[in-house]
Amino acid sequence: MQKKGSYNSLIVDRLKKKYGVSRRYITMSLSGDRVSETSDSIKKDYRRLSERIDQALNS
Repeated sequence: MQKKGSYNSLIVDRLKKKYGVSRRYITMSLSGDRVSETSDSIKKDYRRLSERIDQALNS
């Protein structure tokens, strides 16, 4: 069985608005179940936003 990932819901909601896709599509993209240009962009944006949040919290 594959372990279910835990993703920041604020980032997922922001990506949902930006790309106009479902939460499910975003989580599947992040887990690697979807492969497309949009999925790659979602992964990059998620990582970038997550890093910015971590930096803000650690400052």
